[in-house]
Amino acid sequence: ALFILIILVCIIAYSLVIIFLSSRIRKHDMVPADGRKQSAMVSVIIPFRNEEPHLPLLINDLKSQSFPPGLWEVIWVNDHSTDRSGEIAESMITDTPYFKYLTMPPGRSGKKAALAFGIQHASHERLIQVDADCRVGSRFIASHMAFLEKCPADLVAGLVSTFSARKKFLEVFERLDLLALAGVGAGSFGIGRPMMCSGANLSYSRELYRETRAYDPSEAIESGDDMFLMIGARKLNKTLAYNTTFESCVFTSPVSTFRQLVAQRVRWGAKSTSYGMADIQWLAMLVTLTNLGIFLMPLWFFLFPGGWWWLAGVWILKSLADFVLLYRISGMAHQRGNLPWFIPVSLGYYPVFFLSMVGICLLYT
Repeated sequence: ALFILIILVCIIAYSLVIIFLSSRIRKHDMVPADGRKQSAMVSVIIPFRNEEPHLPLLINDLKSQSFPPGLWEVIWVNDHSTDRSGEIAESMITDTPYFKYLTMPPGRSGKKAALAFGIQHASHERLIQVDADCRVGSRFIASHMAFLEKCPADLVAGLVSTFSARKKFLEVFERLDLLALAGVGAGSFGIGRPMMCSGANLSYSRELYRETRAYDPSEAIESGDDMFLMIGARKLNKTLAYNTTFESCVFTSPVSTFRQLVAQRVRWGAKSTSYGMADIQWLAMLVTLTNLGIFLMPLWFFLFPGGWWWLAGVWILKSLADFVLLYRISGMAHQRGNLPWFIPVSLGYYPVFFLSMVGICLLYT
């Protein structure tokens, strides 16, 4: 009976939290101008390593931006690529004077170091950070700057999803999973306690970057540039906002194999113990206990057959809460066409979660 009670409490608490966060997602429908009346300037920082298939697409996306060339620049930082990424980047940006190409010096490597190197060479105080395997729309920069003009903030997070291709199960799975994470992030920004953001789509001031270096354990943890930046901003009582405008959305490449998907989730989960923020860690614990309880639910049905209807009821409640979150955030990303996959994806989520937990545990043993 105690086990059943613990499961019920965790799942009900989780469902209430998710529904609350869903209600706090702010929708921004502003249509960004072309920037002719803008005076703010921005530097876009893009570190890359071995992104040969993706760089040409992103370079062309940024060449087609509607924001006036004199107000922005793109800094491409080659982090010791061993494929043709550097050659492609250099050859494609030679005709674009506001694109800069940098190569990381010997002895320095990793995304954090590449970001720092790019920021060091940036001309402007406002920065936008994008991953090299992403795609952006023609009004991406204009949307970020229009949002900043309306909602001034030291740090602005943006939506990230995978771009739609053929609707294979693995691709839709990752897309809905990323949208759920984006929804939790947007909702947490909405309640004034940001808990999640993605380094694939961030805008912040150079001053904020400098001030938050003390909160980023660069030596111990190579990744996590996005979360530690956000956490540092929170600890410094800076202004943080979440931009849900579709034009500012970033679309990243989906993983190609199930093994890569699990490995990605292991990397994300492994660094969560270093965040040092009670609400983030409590939420992570609640999510872990809830998903573990759902994964083991067949065992609970067998051991406690008399409580099956309670267990079934809370599972339905959790599924409804997850669907509400996805319905809200997928509409902002113009990806509600993926929602018919919700039930198979939600059922497939628990084995992925369990394997990720096993992988994280193995890392610490």
